[in-house]
Amino acid sequence: MSAKSKKNYFKYGLLTTGLVSLAGLGTIYYYGKELAQPARKSLEPYHHEWLDDPKAHGISIAKSTFLEGSVPCLIVTPDKTSHLGKRGKIVRKQLIDRGLKLPELGSIVSNIVLLHGRNGRKEDLLPVAERYCAAGFRCIIPDLPAHGESPIKTVQFGGSQWEQEFPHALLLECASTYQFSATPSAIWGMSMGGSFATHSASSGAPWSSIVIVSSFDRLITVIENKCSIGVITQAVAWTCKQSGGADITQIIPCKRAQEITTPVMIAHGTEDSLITLAQGKTLYNSFASPNKKWIEVKGGTHSNVLTTPMPLYATMIEWALTH
Repeated sequence: MSAKSKKNYFKYGLLTTGLVSLAGLGTIYYYGKELAQPARKSLEPYHHEWLDDPKAHGISIAKSTFLEGSVPCLIVTPDKTSHLGKRGKIVRKQLIDRGLKLPELGSIVSNIVLLHGRNGRKEDLLPVAERYCAAGFRCIIPDLPAHGESPIKTVQFGGSQWEQEFPHALLLECASTYQFSATPSAIWGMSMGGSFATHSASSGAPWSSIVIVSSFDRLITVIENKCSIGVITQAVAWTCKQSGGADITQIIPCKRAQEITTPVMIAHGTEDSLITLAQGKTLYNSFASPNKKWIEVKGGTHSNVLTTPMPLYATMIEWALTH
C-alpha cells in the first residue's frame, strides 16, 4: 500500500470511527431523554370502540381533571341502563363458575385505580375497566405524568414524593367530587404502572389489595438488559436524570416492597423479553405481605400478557373481590 493510500485509509478510518461515536451518543441521548419524556401516544381507533359507545360495553365514562389540573382522568362505572358487553359477560360467567357471589348487575361494591404502562395512556385500560365494572367496580384511570394528556412534562416511575402520593390523593378527590366512599379501593398497575402502584403502597396509602402485571424489581436492570454494556447503561441513566427524569439507579420497587403488607398478586408472562420473568419473581419475593399470589402466564409476552387464552382477568378480579 502506498503512502497516499495509507493516509487515505487512516483518514477514512477516523471518519468512520467518528460517525459511529456520534451515532452512539445520539442513541444514548435518545433513550435517556425518552425515559424522562416519552413520546406521547395519540388516541387510536380501538379506543373509540369504548369512548363512542360505552353502553355497548355495559359502562358509562366520565372525564375530568383532578389535583389542580395535573391529572386527566376517566371514571368508568357500571351502567345500570345497559347490558353487559361480550368481555363483561365472559368474565362474569368465569367468576360465577368459580363460586363467587357477584353483586347485582350495575351496582358498585368497590373502587380500583388502574395505572397504565410506559408510552401508554388512560384509554388503553378501557378493556380492563369493562371487565372490572362487570364485577361491580368503579374504575379510576389517570394519565400518568408525561403520558396522554398529562400537563406534566417528565416522569419518574413513581419515584418522586408527588408521584408516590398522587394515586391515593386522586382517589380521595374523585370520591369527594362524585360523592362516593373512597373505601374499599384496590390499585392495579401494568409495567411502569406497577412501579407506581408499589411506590404508592409503600408510602402508606391504605389500598385494600394490589395487582401488578409485568413489572420490574429494579429499573436499572431493565435498561441493562437492553443496553448490554455497562458504560452505555450509566450514560443513559445520566441523560435521563439530566433531562428531568428519574435517577434510574434509585427506582427499586423490590426495596419498596419490603415495607408492604397489603395483599398483593403479581402476574408475569413466561416469554416477556423486556422485563424478564426472573425480575417479576424477584419483585414478588420482596413483598413483605403474608398474603400474596404469584401467577405465571404461559406464553405471555410484555405486549400480549393480558390477551392470552389464560383467564387472567377472572383471577385478578377474584383477588380484588376477596380482599
